[in-house]
Amino acid sequence: MTMNPDASSALTRETKNQRLFFALWPSPGLSRELYRVAGRMLKREGRRVPPENIHLTLAFLGSVGASFRQCAEQAAAAAIRVEPFTLMLEQIGCWPKPGIFWAAPRHTPEPLSELARQLNAGLSACGYTPENRPYAAHVTLARQVRRAIKNPVIEPLPWEVRRLCLVQSHTHADGARYEIVRSWEFTPPAP
Repeated sequence: MTMNPDASSALTRETKNQRLFFALWPSPGLSRELYRVAGRMLKREGRRVPPENIHLTLAFLGSVGASFRQCAEQAAAAAIRVEPFTLMLEQIGCWPKPGIFWAAPRHTPEPLSELARQLNAGLSACGYTPENRPYAAHVTLARQVRRAIKNPVIEPLPWEVRRLCLVQSHTHADGARYEIVRSWEFTPPAP
């Protein structure tokens, strides 16, 4: 029996492991503004994250198969029982050892903390092991930054958070490209 080459490649794509993570995705306007902030602060130092890749990671799943992805999607659907909320990005900083330049809220809003808790609890049922350290909400703006940032003050940038995204990372010679493969709009908790 011969198999249609197109069907074979489709089957391979569906069963091949995917490198996935859950994230919050800013609007294109906010992404561009964060990219500009990094450019002003860093000048030419480091490697800025392209605007289309700027996001806030909630859980990095790594390379997973179709059955884990299905379980993770069910966990995400159960975790989104939060109302849309505003995330204020109002501080920047740099972790010199890994070379990460970031923007973050001064205090993680309760809806974001709750979303991270619910998502990690659901993913644990799939066999996922969440990080031991407390969740630190931040948006990576650049990598390979090796110095402390002088005057790490920015005008607060409001982010209207309305959905959770499942994202696939595609590695290319010129860097990673991220593709949103599924998203869930936030819904208020049931009374």
